[in-house]
Amino acid sequence: MRMPSPPRSLAFAFVSFVPLLTAGCVGFISEDGDESSDDEIDSTDSSDDPTSTDGSEGTTTGGGEETTIFDIQGGVITPETVVSVNGVVVTSPLYIDEDDQGGTVFVEDPAGGQYSGISLYLWSEVSAAANLQPGDVVNLVGRYQEFYDVSQLVIEDITDITVVDTGATIPGPDVVTAAEVARTSAGSEPWEGVRVQISDAVIDEANDGYGQYLLEGDALVGNLFTELPSVQAGGTFASITGPLHYTYGEFKVEPTSADDLAGYTAPADPTEDTEIYDIQMGSVSEDSLVKIEDVTVSAGLTWSDDSTATFFIQEPTGGAYSGIQVYVQDSAGLSIEPGDQVTVVGSYNEYYDMSQVTVSDASKVTVGGSGSAPSPEVVDPADVATGGAMAEDYEGVLIQVADVSVTNEDLGYGEFEVTGGLVVTDIFFDQDSWTLPALDDAYTSITGPLTYSYEVNKIAPRDASDLVAN
Repeated sequence: MRMPSPPRSLAFAFVSFVPLLTAGCVGFISEDGDESSDDEIDSTDSSDDPTSTDGSEGTTTGGGEETTIFDIQGGVITPETVVSVNGVVVTSPLYIDEDDQGGTVFVEDPAGGQYSGISLYLWSEVSAAANLQPGDVVNLVGRYQEFYDVSQLVIEDITDITVVDTGATIPGPDVVTAAEVARTSAGSEPWEGVRVQISDAVIDEANDGYGQYLLEGDALVGNLFTELPSVQAGGTFASITGPLHYTYGEFKVEPTSADDLAGYTAPADPTEDTEIYDIQMGSVSEDSLVKIEDVTVSAGLTWSDDSTATFFIQEPTGGAYSGIQVYVQDSAGLSIEPGDQVTVVGSYNEYYDMSQVTVSDASKVTVGGSGSAPSPEVVDPADVATGGAMAEDYEGVLIQVADVSVTNEDLGYGEFEVTGGLVVTDIFFDQDSWTLPALDDAYTSITGPLTYSYEVNKIAPRDASDLVAN
């Protein structure tokens, strides 16, 4: 029978670590990386008076088959067994899911090495009460489960977590290569849950589509605990550290704070010119760093309520495949207008199938002069609407459709539809400057770059003059 400890003023720490652009998380890596032997932990010694997770004195929670993380991860323990694991160290902050309020945190045997780490899943009542911090030494009672192949201990009651020490040395990190913890490799399995470190990590893809890095060697870097800074393909980190997690069928290193992403060096700017035609016609590999020289701005900055923005550039000769979107991660100080002649240095990527060049800030956009905006390519709306025969050819290009009328006056999100099924979007307008038309309203012409989002092709008027009513 379990002998629950009395609850210790449980401190109700409602701290969520959301995998988006959130504030920094609790850090636990010292600046010099030194570890003191005075902080070594004997996982078999719990003779000191333990405390439950709120700090009050109590007795170690009993119950469950006594075992170690090594035995669990090594296959000795049968799934669904209730186990007792003592003297393990918390190696991450607590992540709380926004939807179900359940919590995820990692623990590791002080000895480190393969099979030494595991994730805990805390029921919502437990995650709300637990005030676990990296460096806490805990005794646990939990149900061992393989949840979609993720090894975890499920903690159902706050009394099943007993803190026996705080401020201990964090195990590891164990230094591995990216290939040793590759996202789909069976060889990564021994490192699941273990705090690992990849040295000289080279970025292969700056964003895998879910805000994660893909490294050379096929290792993923996740964003469960902390925001990942903007990087470019070819850039390097001196080291990336974190527990190795497994979700959605992939292993990923999960940095727990900004300190776990050490020593980033951006790649050198390319010296040779890349033409937009080559990018849009598939001659350039995705995530390549490119320099696009002496092109014309066809559409200025889109409206944005944060520091990011988008604009469009085009080869002077125009035509199919001549235009592309430029995404600016920090647009502070950037001022451009249609007709400006620019050189852009950034990383080519396909953002949900929309071709774009991503630049870090205004320093990567050089304005060399000003002139006339390119003339739009006059096209049939049905040809460039979603599924149209020329939709891909004219993606990113300044186009114009003539003699169209409104066939759906309100698609939602400030968009409407015209003849041929072409959607008109408002990305260059603030809410107060955009008015939806009435059904059957007619336009002599509508001009704007052809965009693609949410699997729909759309024309984006740059200002009111691009919407010429009948």
